[in-house]
Amino acid sequence: MKILYAIQTTGNGHLARAQSIIPKLREKGDLDIITSGPKNDFLLEVKPVKHYQGLTFFYTDTGAVNWLKTIFLNNYLRFISEVISCPVKKYDLIINDFEPVSAWASKFKKVKCFELTNQYSMTLKNIPKPKNYSKLVLHAISYIIPSNLGYGYHYKKYTERIFFPIIRDKIRKLEITESQEIIIYLPTYSPLKLIELIKKIPQKKNWTIFSPDAKLRQNISGVNIEPLSEDLFLKKFASCYGIVCAGGFATTSEAIFLGKPMIVVPVEAQIEQQFNAAALKKEGVTVIDRFSNENLDTISNWIDSPSILKIEYKDESKEIVDILINDYSNLK
Repeated sequence: MKILYAIQTTGNGHLARAQSIIPKLREKGDLDIITSGPKNDFLLEVKPVKHYQGLTFFYTDTGAVNWLKTIFLNNYLRFISEVISCPVKKYDLIINDFEPVSAWASKFKKVKCFELTNQYSMTLKNIPKPKNYSKLVLHAISYIIPSNLGYGYHYKKYTERIFFPIIRDKIRKLEITESQEIIIYLPTYSPLKLIELIKKIPQKKNWTIFSPDAKLRQNISGVNIEPLSEDLFLKKFASCYGIVCAGGFATTSEAIFLGKPMIVVPVEAQIEQQFNAAALKKEGVTVIDRFSNENLDTISNWIDSPSILKIEYKDESKEIVDILINDYSNLK
């Protein structure tokens, strides 16, 4: 069997879980990998045979998808050319993690394409949903990846079409301790804005902000500011008192696995993070709309009595691949 695994490179979440899925796919047949999206230096065990530009997602200053720019500023002629040239006919099965080029190529060339991504879970019934969200945007997301069949990832198995999060080996091997340090990873916030509020919090904890804007390590008003570094982040993640983070699926899933208290601040108008936050809130995780003065009491109360959601997710990588191969065999 010839298998193509197609991966979106926006963020690290898709590539991170690919590290666990790839070895299991290689046991089932000849595997090639393609990627599309922005340049990403996240290392995969197997080098992609092709990288496409794909569809570009444009973002607002707060980190939400700017749908007007995304719709009107993409180069659709290039995208159509990539779809036409994508050699999906060479493969028996396409497994797609939110990668649009191969998905549309499969649709037009009538090749079996299975979607395997956390975005798929948002389209399923019985999952927690935010009170207010754009059904139009949700429909647009489901339209980006046409597929014959789909499975999603989520924090719990709300339906039979959901798998547990893939927790990478680097997280599973961490030695868990507890310090008095709170780490913050809110990439859309400036460190200075975060420090303004931290100075007003009555509890005296050690604070470290990981920021994509930081070029060098700094200490401002007693708060550490660190450039993005996976090794340092994981070291502090394993030992922290708690984490303040956005609503991305990978970081929040890893916090649950590690049993680390969270304050989740979903990016405004980012529908995937809104859905994640709704599910986390249902499970007792502290969720606030922004890290601001209006939520100072909630933040302070969380520090005094941090709620912990801990689930020791088993590694379902082999089971996931077995199910996909079985479904491939039975799909007409």
